[in-house]
Amino acid sequence: MKTKKLQTTNFYEDFAEMINENPKELKAFETAVIKRYAETSDINVILAALKVLAISNGNITDLARSAKIGRRSIYNIFKTGSNPTLRSFTSVLDNLGVKMSFTFTNK
Repeated sequence: MKTKKLQTTNFYEDFAEMINENPKELKAFETAVIKRYAETSDINVILAALKVLAISNGNITDLARSAKIGRRSIYNIFKTGSNPTLRSFTSVLDNLGVKMSFTFTNK
């Protein structure tokens, strides 16, 4: 009996490829990420999106070098459940070309 080799896909690479092949998909991706984060307030949604952008822009080593952060630290930032420092987080954002804004409200 011949067994089939299980094919696995890399979610991050698939999205990165989609964005690279069709730049219009970047806006749809951005909208989906913002909507999902608004629904869940889950920072892992943002971190996963940043990982997709990092992969679509090249490689993690180049990002680490330009952000002046260790490569291992970059991988740790993208891990589910990570808690990156604001300095590391904003350095990654800047080097990926991501702009973040805040709105202050009274509670």
